[in-house]
Amino acid sequence: MTPMPPHSPASLVTVYSTPIPFDAELVKKILTDEGITSFVEDTNAPFAGLAATPCHVLVELEHVPRARSLIEQHETRHRQTLAREVTVDSEVRGQGQFSRQNDE
Repeated sequence: MTPMPPHSPASLVTVYSTPIPFDAELVKKILTDEGITSFVEDTNAPFAGLAATPCHVLVELEHVPRARSLIEQHETRHRQTLAREVTVDSEVRGQGQFSRQNDE
């Protein structure tokens, strides 16, 4: 069997999917910074402004485990940052209660 040439569709695996093109490009940048070549597929949805078609980040098969690990690390840091922001916001608003001011 002849090995697949680099970057051929058969040698690429989706490691991340999102309806938000910016997020896909961010993941691509993270992987590139770590020396993993990646590609973003389907960034041009048929209707501008609609996130109907997910974007996919693809890497070569040999890089899948490391790419997924890097993505998981990024998502963990992102969740921790969001949790801290919610905690700070709720403390500012008053002991964890989100209040709404009424115009009376």
